[in-house]
Amino acid sequence: MLGRSLLRRVRRSPIGERIATSRYSPHNWRESLRLSRLLWLDYGHLDSVITQAAIEAAGRPVPWYTYPAIQYLHQLDFSAARVFEYGCGNSTMFWAGAAREVVSVEDNRSWFDQMSKRVPSNCRLIFEPDLTAFVDTIRQFPKPFDVIVVDGPARGSTRLKCSRAAIECLASGGLIILDNSDWLPESSRVLRDAGLLEVDMTGFAPISAHTQATSLFFHRSFTLRPLSARHPALGPGSRDQDWEARPTAPGPVVDWDGESFGGVSLDEAFTVSAPAGPRVFRVLVYQSFAGPTLAILDVTAGRVLLSWYVPEGGSPAMAEAGRVRHMSWEELQQFVNGSRKRHYLL
Repeated sequence: MLGRSLLRRVRRSPIGERIATSRYSPHNWRESLRLSRLLWLDYGHLDSVITQAAIEAAGRPVPWYTYPAIQYLHQLDFSAARVFEYGCGNSTMFWAGAAREVVSVEDNRSWFDQMSKRVPSNCRLIFEPDLTAFVDTIRQFPKPFDVIVVDGPARGSTRLKCSRAAIECLASGGLIILDNSDWLPESSRVLRDAGLLEVDMTGFAPISAHTQATSLFFHRSFTLRPLSARHPALGPGSRDQDWEARPTAPGPVVDWDGESFGGVSLDEAFTVSAPAGPRVFRVLVYQSFAGPTLAILDVTAGRVLLSWYVPEGGSPAMAEAGRVRHMSWEELQQFVNGSRKRHYLL
């Protein structure tokens, strides 16, 4: 206990603060290295570089899109969707596992031959080396597609031409995916000007050592639903928290001003003499994911004044609650207004 107290004093000293805020601080490097570990291992980037294949953790094939785009697509239910791809690859394997039907056109013969041996029965690969015919391949199909991926060759403004064809062949409520969109501003403009809603997913991608953008262009009646009840889902490296969940901790639950506090071990009212007259408050000690936590309810105003407050320096929440109950108006003002956990200024 003495050691921790001494460490806190050192950290709060001028020298300690300079070390803590320095780029050379071991703590800062530790956090950066943790982030690198998430990218290398949890996202599978290291294996993708080693194998030079678009894969994620455990070797599962993914599109060569940015990780934010991949994580979003993982969350949608494509089980009834028809997908058309300009350019095949591991993205084809990904879509084959997610969608009802996949059609992919490829202009590279050797790559087409390799992929033909890998794709499952719900995929149809088409070889088309002529780039004009490559663009028009999608027009051979009478029914529109729910998802259209504009990837593949970019030479000869091919992706721009594919974008125009995609607009014609997109089903109502569907989605167009434009990869490397940060390098394709005219293609992006064409899709945007068609009335589609653009969401740019910029970030790292498998294999690559740079950031890039994959853009999603949604039909205005986009109908694909999330796969699970919880959406957005937790991604690799996420903290498993739900700040809006109903309390599950054992013990009483207090509902106040739209918030729920569970596992309440202390609920006491106190009155403070304010300049405008007496003000009544309640102080709660309840259970959050951070452990015993403090809340102050403004009974007079009918509002939550402060919540999610965990005392600093290891001070017990019960002791902090006792201190709050005996504060003067000025002390309570200073305590609440100086806290980042307050809901409004007192």
